[in-house]
Amino acid sequence: MKLNRRFLLRGTCQGALAVMGLPFLDCFLNSKGQAQTNGRPLPTRFNTFFWGCGLTASLWIPKTAGTDYEMTVQLKPLEPWRKKLNVFSGLRVPLDSKPNGQHWSGLAAAITGIAPSRTGEFESRTIDQQVAEVIGKGVRFRSVSAASSGDPKQSYSSLGGSNLLPSEPTPLSLYTRLFGPGFQDPTKGDWKPDPRILMQKSVLSAVAEDRRRVMRNLGPGDRARMDQYFTSVRQVEQQMEAELQRPSIEAKVSIPEPPSKDLVANNAWPNLQVITPLMARLGAIALATDQTRVFNLSVSAPQNQMFVPGDPLGFHQSTHEEPVDPKLGYQPRVAKYNLESMELFAAFLKELDAIREGGGTLLDHSVVMAFTDQAYARIHSVDGLPILVAGGASGRLKTGHHIVGDNSPVSRVGLTLQKALGVSVDNWGKESLQVRTPYTELLA
Repeated sequence: MKLNRRFLLRGTCQGALAVMGLPFLDCFLNSKGQAQTNGRPLPTRFNTFFWGCGLTASLWIPKTAGTDYEMTVQLKPLEPWRKKLNVFSGLRVPLDSKPNGQHWSGLAAAITGIAPSRTGEFESRTIDQQVAEVIGKGVRFRSVSAASSGDPKQSYSSLGGSNLLPSEPTPLSLYTRLFGPGFQDPTKGDWKPDPRILMQKSVLSAVAEDRRRVMRNLGPGDRARMDQYFTSVRQVEQQMEAELQRPSIEAKVSIPEPPSKDLVANNAWPNLQVITPLMARLGAIALATDQTRVFNLSVSAPQNQMFVPGDPLGFHQSTHEEPVDPKLGYQPRVAKYNLESMELFAAFLKELDAIREGGGTLLDHSVVMAFTDQAYARIHSVDGLPILVAGGASGRLKTGHHIVGDNSPVSRVGLTLQKALGVSVDNWGKESLQVRTPYTELLA
């Protein structure tokens, strides 16, 4: 069977001709080249929350391990969710002779289990994409990211390399993506499939016979390339399939009106106080209506540019220029910015916990991994990286613990969360960050 770049797979779909092109293949080159009311379990969701420049060790690390830990000064905003929160301290980020990419190595290690060789690049898929592969099937959006500081490049979700999946930079853009064209409110009685989606289903099925014939005539490299191509097409078709099914939801929510076009999204603390809860609310409603099961929210770049009006330095510059107070033993202005970062995280948890679902809340049926880039931003230290995890993963994750890492690799947290979320993984990470032992005391 002779193939060339113009070869098309053909079949019939809905009584009409279906035609599907091929990706570029080597053979085109020459020789040199918990239960709902309907009995189905409630879906479990995964969320990430990122803030830059870490926390102040003396103000955030509880002195007591286990379930009787105290809510320290910088954890105080999270007090309402103490019983739904796990705090991880003493986690190590071994770099394996790789350079410490300032404001990058820590965050990359936390969400990939790999110390990166280059700043700005991930050496594997990030944890949200690993999880989305398992829990994100059958929904409109495999994952959704938002940046409350207004920069679409402030995304820490990736399929690998420097390819970041862009964030929605404003509440209006997030609203439009989630609830704009193509959205049908599953809480309404007049829900019906979009006829445009019906007409597109399913090209892969229509060309099945041609596909089998083509695959038989390809070399190993081209077969692998075609498999990747068909997998990506199938993911699109799965999204279309999801749009043909009315989401089965338990939460009592209503879709809000679009946010104002005049809302400003930037690094000013007063704006972050308004934008972050709004984006968190939109993300929570998207999770509750099963538009997505993976939502990522960032409130800053790694070099956290948050600033309070009137402060000439801002957060990041303060970490390097503010002197350590000799009586306090820490940088007081930086400590205030740390506390404000936790207030933003609290705003995210508040929105998830406000939505009743089944016998609990959306937060109870979620996992939220809050991570940062630095343990001590003043010297770009990554050992002792703070990790906070909220939510019970529909009863599969025990909460209310302070886990003292004792220099365990930070990747143990990621492995534990994947286990709780049903990802089939026996080990995670590479080199010194490769781990096989989750925190079994947290797995229900």
